[in-house]
Amino acid sequence: MRIVFEKVRDSEGSSFAFHRAGGDAFQCPYHVHPEVEILHIITGQGHLVVGDHVGRFASGDLMLLGSGLPHILRLDDASPTRGPGPELRYIQFRPEDFGPRFWQLRELQPVVRVLAQSCRGLRFDPGTSARALGLLDRMGSADGTARLLLMIEVLGTLAGASQGLPMASLGYAAKVTHRDSERLDRAMQYISDHFTDTLALDTVAAKAGLSMQAFSRFFHKLVGMSYIEYVLSLRISLACRFLLESEKSVAEIAFRTGFNNLSNFNRQFLKIKGTTPRSYRLTVP
Repeated sequence: MRIVFEKVRDSEGSSFAFHRAGGDAFQCPYHVHPEVEILHIITGQGHLVVGDHVGRFASGDLMLLGSGLPHILRLDDASPTRGPGPELRYIQFRPEDFGPRFWQLRELQPVVRVLAQSCRGLRFDPGTSARALGLLDRMGSADGTARLLLMIEVLGTLAGASQGLPMASLGYAAKVTHRDSERLDRAMQYISDHFTDTLALDTVAAKAGLSMQAFSRFFHKLVGMSYIEYVLSLRISLACRFLLESEKSVAEIAFRTGFNNLSNFNRQFLKIKGTTPRSYRLTVP
């Protein structure tokens, strides 16, 4: 599978896309598109990459992803409670389709600001999400002008949020060519499928068609972190889930998530999460 630059299909009779997808047919490789995206995770959880941010997604999450912001969502293959793929719904639109004078309206200046902030990807607090999700529910049965007005109302709700948490770093700026995206997609897919195994750098570099040295530079430039840091982030993220959702020992979790010894796991966990695995299991509700 090689989905890189996604060609967005508009909903029938509409100037923007509003779709529901996922379940057993869930697929979301590393990809990028010029449309702004409002993404709601209906059910499911896994790991995601947004720009140079590596984290997790879960049921109820609501995100605003800016134009040209690379992202990937993946179900954890080694999850302790693996089930069907996530279900999600999303709006995708191009701001330029509305024309420049539209965005100059005084009433829309808060929306203009939140769209500018979306270049880093924004995740919203539960209160804002609840208000926006009610509007998305109504969009499901609306069409024509009513659907368009509801979409603008969703943007207004996000613009009024007191807490829209940026995901990618302040210095992140995506500059991804089509060829770069294809290379990174192949590497990302392989890493995502094998990050709990022994991942040899030369094997991953070969997936991208690069030497090890060239791949290391290429990966850091596009993802904003080193290949090693990225793999460690995925492993620690999965370890956190095991700690919260299973009764497995810390040692077993260390080996299940790709670490070859317990001391290295404890050291890396402390470095990334600021606490030990045992303390994390006890203190996180």
